[in-house]
Amino acid sequence: MLNKMKIVLAGAAAVAAMSSSAAYADTETATATVEVLKVVSITAVSNLDFGVVAASTGGGTVTIGASSAAVPSASGVTYIRGGAAASFKVSQASNGEVIKFSTGNINALTGAGADIPLSGLTLSQSTLTYNSTLALASQPAIYVGGTISLGTNQVGGTYTGSFDVTADYQ
Repeated sequence: MLNKMKIVLAGAAAVAAMSSSAAYADTETATATVEVLKVVSITAVSNLDFGVVAASTGGGTVTIGASSAAVPSASGVTYIRGGAAASFKVSQASNGEVIKFSTGNINALTGAGADIPLSGLTLSQSTLTYNSTLALASQPAIYVGGTISLGTNQVGGTYTGSFDVTADYQ
């Protein structure tokens, strides 16, 4: 009987403790927010053009810098004319946000003869702050330069390759 009494008293004490702790409880509400930035879009304005070169018995390289005024330079082959760095512009992003750029997915130039490797891609700048108040024509351009390596007695013809430029928020 004494044990039953102790159990009943212990149970009553536990119930009292639970109900009394509710008097000291507190609840607070927080909000959840997110700012969603516009999708970044870029537009290719001009392609990477290594110009016209003459093949040689030893092969060689042609390099063009990443600027609007870049002119190809050749080593081991003869540069004839033309050429320009590729250019890209951000066509959509959130105003005032910093956009970063990178290159990738480089594919050799293919044509009538052996493939011509494309390498050493460089960017005129790796980031810019987007200004949505400017029209596309007034947006600053990002230029891409690089190097091609022509083989020994490279077969004449037009060769075409590709690469990607990626723009994303920093």
